[in-house]
Amino acid sequence: METAKKIQWGIVGCGKIAHKFCQDMALIEDAELTAVASRSLQKAEEFASNYQSKKAYGSYDELFSDPEV
Repeated sequence: METAKKIQWGIVGCGKIAHKFCQDMALIEDAELTAVASRSLQKAEEFASNYQSKKAYGSYDELFSDPEV
């Protein structure tokens, strides 16, 4: 049986909507949080840690340039 490829998600911003989205995304088998971007690297790192994201960026452009997302 073929394993479904996971969709690699990137989150821009770490506000309430992003938190709710990640809580719901955790229920989806084929979704994976790959990267988080915020204007504050510290906030992005905290958010990434809370939702097991592989990467955290201190700018949106860095996330948009990531080929894994």
